[in-house]
Amino acid sequence: MSGTAGLWVSSAPLRISLAGGGTDLPAYAHRFGGTVLGASIDLRVTVFGRRARTATAIRACLDSCGSADSVDDLTNPYAREALKRYWDGSPVDLFSAGDVPGGSGMGSSAAFCVALVAGLSGEERSPHDLAMAASDIEMEGLGRPVGRQDHFLSALGGFRQLHFAPDGGVTVEDVTVADDVVRRLDEELVLHFTGTSRDAGAVLGDQARAAGSGERGTESRLHEIKELTGPLREALTRGNSTEVGRILGRHWELKRGLGARVSLPGVDRAYRDALAAGATGGKLLGAGGGGFLLLHVPAVAREGVRAAMAAHGMPEQSFRFDTAGARLSRL
Repeated sequence: MSGTAGLWVSSAPLRISLAGGGTDLPAYAHRFGGTVLGASIDLRVTVFGRRARTATAIRACLDSCGSADSVDDLTNPYAREALKRYWDGSPVDLFSAGDVPGGSGMGSSAAFCVALVAGLSGEERSPHDLAMAASDIEMEGLGRPVGRQDHFLSALGGFRQLHFAPDGGVTVEDVTVADDVVRRLDEELVLHFTGTSRDAGAVLGDQARAAGSGERGTESRLHEIKELTGPLREALTRGNSTEVGRILGRHWELKRGLGARVSLPGVDRAYRDALAAGATGGKLLGAGGGGFLLLHVPAVAREGVRAAMAAHGMPEQSFRFDTAGARLSRL
């Protein structure tokens, strides 16, 4: 906490990846270049930090509460790696809270890293620098087979199209979506929790190995997933929310073929019932394998889809799109 005040509060938003997810993985992007279109939402991860007045080096309530005299003794791997890079060694108390469970497919680990780096850094960082630093924790420090889309969407906020160059560079385009269209999306895009959390790294590892080995089926699916970002962006800018749902459905059809662990039989049954009740399309968020199912549901089908999902024990999670990226307050 070098150069910081005694107490800081930082937060970063979760994200919804709408099209192109998976093409940011290095195994694909370093060969072909990747493109992802996504947006931040009003669900967040918040981290509180303060200078401690005890002899214990670190007291933390992250996954669980505990104390440690060494960074290496911390059980939370993201905090452990962030502290190795950005902590000045003075006693510190850390606490965190999130609006959804971890492993839910909305980038909670990335949001946690973004918020923690923002608070621990002694200087203010640009959103781009913050995203790169946070993603390096996962990709380089922990060796996780993930890309950088979550970290960039969390650090910057808003609707963004991200381009991942073969040389590792990341460029960002703002995507202009009219306020009335955002309000319609807030009403028609709904989240349902499948009741299952998972480690994204385990699911993405299969995909990364297939893409890295040149497996043609995986490559062709990822090529088409990347191409969906163009029509999805056009649907957003034109306000065609029904087309957004159709594209989400096509994305899910392609994504399910990327690996055996991407979907689950219970999710497949619930998705079929949602379509039968009037949803136009949807997909599991993040790597898949559980977490949250995003559906496009016209107003006339809302109650029917809600009842169908309730029958599968999948409650709705309210959310709205939000332009705010990472925030930091020092007190």
